[in-house]
Amino acid sequence: MLIQLILVLILAGLFVVTVRRAVQGVIPWGEALAWCALWVAAATVVLLPKTTSVIAQLVGVGRGVDAVVYLSITLLFVLLFRVFLTLDRLDQQLTGMVRREALRDLNIPPGEEADTAPRV
Repeated sequence: MLIQLILVLILAGLFVVTVRRAVQGVIPWGEALAWCALWVAAATVVLLPKTTSVIAQLVGVGRGVDAVVYLSITLLFVLLFRVFLTLDRLDQQLTGMVRREALRDLNIPPGEEADTAPRV
């Protein structure tokens, strides 16, 4: 089928990009392996769609497509949570950097900001 060919080519491209980014050091190898496993699993499901029905029966879901939808939604929530945590960490780091820079511009030592900061 044409759709299977298109999807497998896209997944193969994602696999190659993931490995390339790991080689460049952009992402850690452990994370790259997890993504590559996901791409291989997705390609397996595309090429052998009956595997979803077998997995669905093993976990007690009626249809294979239902299992894929449940798993996909769960994975998206996990990834969204990771993005939220990363943004929160970056926000805290940026706040700290801006605070240190502002105190340095005022020539206030980092431990004395509460006592000697000018009131506005």
